[in-house]
Amino acid sequence: MHAALAGYAVAARRHAPQDRRLSGAPTAMVLNGAYLVDRDRWDGFAALARELAEGHPEVRLELTGPWPPYSFVAEPEAEPAWA
Repeated sequence: MHAALAGYAVAARRHAPQDRRLSGAPTAMVLNGAYLVDRDRWDGFAALARELAEGHPEVRLELTGPWPPYSFVAEPEAEPAWA
């Protein structure tokens, strides 16, 4: 799902799944993704999300947002040398 949705996005990030106790969802979260989608591609992105949801009825797919820009910033892999 992530790869397919990311194909519509300018930027895409996978975040750690939220704990069920925080999300309030009855089942475990398996994907927590953030997708920065241009307005002119939004309809296609939303249609793909619906198609993926219909193809996987056992999965709850939820679109939310917009989210702040920091959702698309990658974590540094190592501490910078100047630190």
